[in-house]
Amino acid sequence: MTRKDLQELSRLRLREAQALYKAHFYDGCVYLAGYAVELGLKARICRLLRLEQYPLAGDIGRAFKVHSLDQLKVLAGLTTEIDVKKNKALFDNWSKAVEWDPEQRYDAPGKYNANAAKVILDSLTSKPDGVFTWLSRRW
Repeated sequence: MTRKDLQELSRLRLREAQALYKAHFYDGCVYLAGYAVELGLKARICRLLRLEQYPLAGDIGRAFKVHSLDQLKVLAGLTTEIDVKKNKALFDNWSKAVEWDPEQRYDAPGKYNANAAKVILDSLTSKPDGVFTWLSRRW
């Protein structure tokens, strides 16, 4: 996957999350919203490390097969940027988004309602400090 591929997938996952929200599929909405952030962080890592492709294979690939948004934040060099003292709004939005876990695919249906899913989507898309909004200017 190239950086551009990751960016396009990130945007697509966000659009899919928004479509699921509109269709009242809130669990799926939140699940895909998390992947939008994960893919965006991986695009940022490619930019930071000047990689043509995100490492997915071999020994190096194993080190980069990460789903933890907090770990990816470190790999993306964004730890000092997403800080409560530097940007409280971004930090607050990040704190909501980081609750995502790919293992929630096994959660029983109904964990998220409309309000909870909207909070997550808003934490990604608010301007100027939604996680996705902010991140897409740095990838």
